[in-house]
Amino acid sequence: MRERLGDYAVLLLVVGLVSLPGLGSYSLWDVDEGVNAEAAREMAEADSWIVPTFNYQLRTAKPVLLYWLQRWSYAVGGVSEGWARGPSVLCGLGAVLLCYELGRRLWDRASGLWAGVILGSAVQFAILSRAATPDAPLLFFTVLTFFAFWWGQEQGRRAWWHPVAAACGLAVLTKGPIGAALPGLVILLYFLWQKEGRRLLDGRLLSAAGLFLLTAGPWYALVASETRGEWVKAFIGRENLERFARPMEGHGGPFFYYALVLPVFFLPWSLWLIPVLEHTGQQAVGRVRRFLALAEPSTGGEAEDPRPYRFLVCWIGVYLLVFSAAATKLPNYIFPLYPALALLTGRFFARWQREQVPLARWVVPTALGLLAAVGLAAGVGLLVAERWYHGLGLCCWLGLIPVGGAAAGWKAWKRGEAAALRRRLAVAGIAFVAASAAVLPVTLDRHRAPKVLVEASGIAEPQRDLRVGTHRWFAPSLVFYCGREVMNLPDAAAVRRFLETPTPAYLFLPAPAAEEASLRAVLAPHTCLARQYDLLARCDILVVANAAALTPSACTPSAR
Repeated sequence: MRERLGDYAVLLLVVGLVSLPGLGSYSLWDVDEGVNAEAAREMAEADSWIVPTFNYQLRTAKPVLLYWLQRWSYAVGGVSEGWARGPSVLCGLGAVLLCYELGRRLWDRASGLWAGVILGSAVQFAILSRAATPDAPLLFFTVLTFFAFWWGQEQGRRAWWHPVAAACGLAVLTKGPIGAALPGLVILLYFLWQKEGRRLLDGRLLSAAGLFLLTAGPWYALVASETRGEWVKAFIGRENLERFARPMEGHGGPFFYYALVLPVFFLPWSLWLIPVLEHTGQQAVGRVRRFLALAEPSTGGEAEDPRPYRFLVCWIGVYLLVFSAAATKLPNYIFPLYPALALLTGRFFARWQREQVPLARWVVPTALGLLAAVGLAAGVGLLVAERWYHGLGLCCWLGLIPVGGAAAGWKAWKRGEAAALRRRLAVAGIAFVAASAAVLPVTLDRHRAPKVLVEASGIAEPQRDLRVGTHRWFAPSLVFYCGREVMNLPDAAAVRRFLETPTPAYLFLPAPAAEEASLRAVLAPHTCLARQYDLLARCDILVVANAAALTPSACTPSAR
């Protein structure tokens, strides 16, 4: 127990360093963070637990569980960016701890600890564990599903059906049918690979299905009833089937899209993917032979029980192939496979630590060289980005962390200190990811418009009777910061009617649009209250107030 608590402390430290610094010090990142945080706020405002809305219109993109978690978070700490992201931090920590426990059950303590550290310090984890999106909750329930499955079936229990069904139900409440369909496919393929398909012919399947429906079904039934089927029709049709069949919102890519994305977002641990995948392939098929990155094995390098490897290969393969086949592609779609990849990488490191996995001579120098290259690319990239985004150049010191880690690792390797090499690589990777996650969002936030413009205009005061509109620009977080409905004004005539109202009216629009002849005459009688550059819009955004608004102030300078 003392060892487990010590390991938990290490994992808590890693996740804390990666997820907590600066969590609430930068504004919501559009599109997803703004939509989710506002949907939860509106549900709390309406005291509704059933029908999600955004901008006071029905929101059909995601199920409800994230909004529930955010509502509870708001109840604890108030409505803010940090508390909107709080559930993701907790779910990320839970996923890391479950990954550790699963690694212990698959193999041993060292493998579990390495897996938890690797998952908690991957770039994609750093992004999504501090984002107000459903990705971290889905990750937690996915790992919970597979932990319950492995724990039950390896113990010879048939009751694993029920915890798996409950966890899948929560995953379906988080992100829809994939929360149950993909874990089910993983389990099916694993049993078929093991030639144990008969284990699925179990009478407990019916009671497990009932528990699944009892977990996820009531909310789906209630939202279907409340919206007369509109929510379910839009969610299943547009948000699932259409996204699979055709690229939506410009998010497409080739079949091999994730083969390009995964090495980037699994940094810094993707530098070891070649030996990890080779080691996994050898163990999964039960044969040990030299191929590329592994040298001839010693006696300690004999083949292990292939079942854990096959299980994790099925886990990765299902998520990778299904989302590669889907027409709509985004890096976060394959986030649920990261724990499996972390477990395989952790097992590789644990066996390498015991000298059970002899590496080819080129592997360590190549990995260290790539780590240094990542640091150089990061530093140079930030210096170049300074040309467009002031402040990023001052962050170029981040690139020194992996460069320093590579140099320290090289010294340890030349001295034959393999344990010191692994420690230095881990420390450098964690430090680089944690520092980047803490510094870069805050720096980029200086070039975001919604929160700055709302604060400069005084629109967020809930007691004021006013209207807010946008023309040819919209950021979901604008609704969150305004705390009220934001109207879309499609043309100059709509803008004119909006500004001529006797009610105080505030119009947000891009500066290039304001310079067009069709709008100059419309905007001339009114006052520009504030101006701010927005990196997503790639131009200045203006706030124009009509005569009925409060005393206008001069335009603030563009913050570039």
